[in-house]
Amino acid sequence: MNKNTREMKLQAEGITCSSCAKDMENILRDKDGIIDVTVRFADETIDIRYDTGVIDRKQVFIAARKLGYKVKIIHESPAE
Repeated sequence: MNKNTREMKLQAEGITCSSCAKDMENILRDKDGIIDVTVRFADETIDIRYDTGVIDRKQVFIAARKLGYKVKIIHESPAE
């Protein structure tokens, strides 16, 4: 993993279908600095890999929250 790459796992209440999850992935992936996103509607989680040289953790969290779900951080990769 690149020294500027971090990972964040979020719990997102209310994801109801795979179509919603796919839409969420596409919206977040379009945000500058977000490298990869996986949304799992079955367990209502969002895994995000992002570049700290482009976007910070607060901006990642806010982008996820703006999708309209109640989100909370359940795991983050440590800074190197």
